[in-house]
Amino acid sequence: MTIFLRSVLLGLLLSGYCQAQTAYTWVDEKGVLHFSDSPESPNATSLELPEHQQAAPAPELLPETPPTSADSSQQAQTDKPTKVAPKPLDISFLQPMHDQAIRSNSGKLTIQAQLNRDLSITEHLQLMFDGKPYGAPQIEPLWQLKNVDRGSHVIAIQAIRDGKQIALSPTITVHVQRAKVKPV
Repeated sequence: MTIFLRSVLLGLLLSGYCQAQTAYTWVDEKGVLHFSDSPESPNATSLELPEHQQAAPAPELLPETPPTSADSSQQAQTDKPTKVAPKPLDISFLQPMHDQAIRSNSGKLTIQAQLNRDLSITEHLQLMFDGKPYGAPQIEPLWQLKNVDRGSHVIAIQAIRDGKQIALSPTITVHVQRAKVKPV
C-alpha cells in the first residue's frame, strides 16, 4: 500500500472528533492495511491518538488603515471590475459558396465558416440546415454532413451566447447532386 494511501487513511482517522482515542491497525492475508477503532484481528497493533478536542484559535484581524491620496485613486480603479465586451462577431462561409452545385453521390457535404474573432467560453455555433438546427452547438466552425439528400438546401450559422443569438451568417443555398439509382 502506498504511503499516500496510508497517510489519507490515517488522516481520516485523526480528523474530526472521535470518542475512541485508540486506533488499531493490521495487515490482512492479502497485504491490505486496515485501520479501525476496535481490534478486529489478532495481529492488530494499537495506535494512541492525541486528544483532538481543542478548537482552532480565532483569526487575528489587522486594523484597517485609511489609504493615502495616491493610494485612493489606485484603489478606486482596482475596485471596479472592468468588463470588456467582445467585439461583434462576423461569420462568413469559406465553403461551400452560395448557389454552388455540389456533386456527391454519397451525399457528403463539408461546411466551413470563418470568424472575425475567437469565441468566448460561453459562445457556440449552431448550424442551421433548411431552417432547422443541425446537430448540437459547437465551438469549431467546421461541419461534415453525411447522406445529404439531393436537391437545394438553405444553410446559415448562428452564434449563440447563453442561449441567445448574438450573430447570424449570411444565408446561402447549395444544390446537392446525387446519382439516382433506378430500379431494374
